[in-house]
Amino acid sequence: MWRYALYLLAAVPALAGFARTEQSVQLKHGQNAVTLTFEADQRIRKAKPHCDCTTVSIDNNRLVAQVDASKFEGQVEKTIDATTADGRTTRLTMRFTVPAALNLSARTLQWKLGEAPRPQTLRISIPKGSPVQRVTEASLSGSDFDYDPRKGSRPGEFTVTVTPKSTAKRTLNRLMIDTDSTDPRFARFIIYLQVKK
Repeated sequence: MWRYALYLLAAVPALAGFARTEQSVQLKHGQNAVTLTFEADQRIRKAKPHCDCTTVSIDNNRLVAQVDASKFEGQVEKTIDATTADGRTTRLTMRFTVPAALNLSARTLQWKLGEAPRPQTLRISIPKGSPVQRVTEASLSGSDFDYDPRKGSRPGEFTVTVTPKSTAKRTLNRLMIDTDSTDPRFARFIIYLQVKK
C-alpha cells in the first residue's frame, strides 16, 4: 500500500500553494497599520488587493501586504488575489481587530414615524487602554429631540437619554459626543437620531 502511495506522489506534480492563506491579528490602540507576509512554494507573478487601503509588494515567492487600519474599528476582513507562476490564483485573507476607543451601545437611535415618542438611552463606556480618558461633552445639532446627558455610576461610564419632541414627521439630527483625546479620530463621535418610516 505504501509503495502505491509513493508512486502517486512521484507521478503527480506538486501544485503551487501558500503556506497560509488566512492570517488574523489583534491591533493595539493607536496602531494604524497592519503588515502581514504570505509565502508560496513558487514565484508569485501578481497580486490584486480588493481594497484601496491595502498595498502589496512581491519578492519572488513572498508577498508583503500592508493595510491602513486608521479608518476601521472592530472586526475587519481584507482580501488579496495572488497569482503564482503556474497560473493559479489564490485568495489570501487578512482578518484583524481594531479596538474601539469608545464603546457605544448604538451608532443610530431610531423611532418609527407616528409611534409614541419614547426615550432611548445611549450607553457609553471607555475601554481599558483607550486613547480617550473621559467624555467631555454631549451636544445636539438640530432641535427635534430633547436629551439628558449623565455620568455613569462607575468611572468611564456615561449615558445620554434622548427623546423626540414628536414623531409626526421624518427628521434627522446628530448627537455629538466629545472626548479629551488629542487624536482627532477619537475627539468626536457622532450618533444619528432619526425618525423614519
